[in-house]
Amino acid sequence: MDKIYYSIREVADQLKVPQSTLRFWEKEIDLLEPAKSKGGTRRYVQKDIDLLHQIKFLIEEQHLTLAGVNERLTNHREEDEKRMKIIQKLQSVRKELLAIRLELNAHEAFEKEFIIEGDKE
Repeated sequence: MDKIYYSIREVADQLKVPQSTLRFWEKEIDLLEPAKSKGGTRRYVQKDIDLLHQIKFLIEEQHLTLAGVNERLTNHREEDEKRMKIIQKLQSVRKELLAIRLELNAHEAFEKEFIIEGDKE
């Protein structure tokens, strides 16, 4: 069962960004408002993490500024969510195809070596 709340460390590790980046995004991105405990500790829920994935995607893959991210999230969030999911799926398929290609190349190299060694005998 998934956790309900995640710490900033857990979320930063999952997104592979520094914790300071998450704090900065929180100040700059209007829709990003993780809950805080009475002591001020950030408590991220899955909805926050999904939004952070989308923010990271818009910054890194779409090369948007933080102002651009705010605009996209305000006016085109659903469209961008769909686009992000499609791109992630295509990247996953590409990664799998590359792994298959490597396996085939290794198999072909083995066969060539085996045939060459077999001819020498």
